[in-house]
Amino acid sequence: MDNAGTVIKLATIPSQRYSVKQVLAALVFLTIGLMADEIRADLFEPFSTSNLNPFVQLHGIPATRSANLVEKSRFEWNLTTSIANNFTANTSRSESIAIDGETWRSSVTATYGLTDRIEIGVEVPFIRHSGGSLDGLIENWHEVFGLPNGGRGDMQSDRLTYAWISGVTTHANLQSSTSGMGDATLHLGYRLNSGTNRSWSLRTGVKLATGDAEKLTGSDSTDIFASLHMTQTDLFGRSSLVFHGSLGAINIGDGNFTENQLEDWVAFGSAMVTWQPWDRISLKTQLDFNSPLYDSDLKELGDPSVQLGLGGAIKLTDRTVLNIAVIEDIITDTSPDVVFHLGLRTRF
Repeated sequence: MDNAGTVIKLATIPSQRYSVKQVLAALVFLTIGLMADEIRADLFEPFSTSNLNPFVQLHGIPATRSANLVEKSRFEWNLTTSIANNFTANTSRSESIAIDGETWRSSVTATYGLTDRIEIGVEVPFIRHSGGSLDGLIENWHEVFGLPNGGRGDMQSDRLTYAWISGVTTHANLQSSTSGMGDATLHLGYRLNSGTNRSWSLRTGVKLATGDAEKLTGSDSTDIFASLHMTQTDLFGRSSLVFHGSLGAINIGDGNFTENQLEDWVAFGSAMVTWQPWDRISLKTQLDFNSPLYDSDLKELGDPSVQLGLGGAIKLTDRTVLNIAVIEDIITDTSPDVVFHLGLRTRF
């Protein structure tokens, strides 16, 4: 019999008396079981990441989420920090681009379970662009493992150049460190179906123009998105394996930043497998992808992007989980060379 059934049995059999200690023991047993179920969802949640190419992150591709919603009348806080190291340069017949620097994106996301089927939330990001300090570390890493440095050794380390020129128009030329609030997002989740091992949910939201396009912290546009999410537990019949998948689209609004070269619609999605070999630790492999945001001949802007994230989650307390990941670009130059991600998620 499950935990809830134990308590129901105690409450529905009047002919048998139970002591206060027995009732309290049953309630404690139920509470522990519920908390274990709650933390299981946290240990198996995807990394809250998206493409941090400085010209892509302007339009706020939604961070990856599962089909699991926050329970009714409960809050979830998610604090994340991602450090993205970028290095690429390219020229076409009419355009040129240079992306050399580091982008820090930290965000606070608060989500509330409004009903059994609906959650609402808000995300507020803070973005910093700078020359950073990771170039030397990444160059040494490439040398140790025999990986190409892509011309990094020919350039000055730890400098900032985010520049994009199209024809006679300079869309961006950022060479000094800058920071500020990014574009905030309001989001809503709706549970479509929740079975024994499979759940479906619909997520939608709006990204507001609270950032600054000149600082590359916002797009100066209001974007609307919607996505379908599926979570499969007991993958291949193993309770330690969970799969998440999602697919969605963004409608890019009108703004002053490269309006003429923006695509009207952008597709995005993810796929992730989580394995929990130990009680307090899970290991994760995640793919995130998006279609091009710009009508451009440059690979950095006009090609689809795929990123691979490897890492895991550690249960710090019964309600708090720390996520750690390293993310690499699978389709080179369309997303940062490497991203270091930390996420702290807690529910109450």
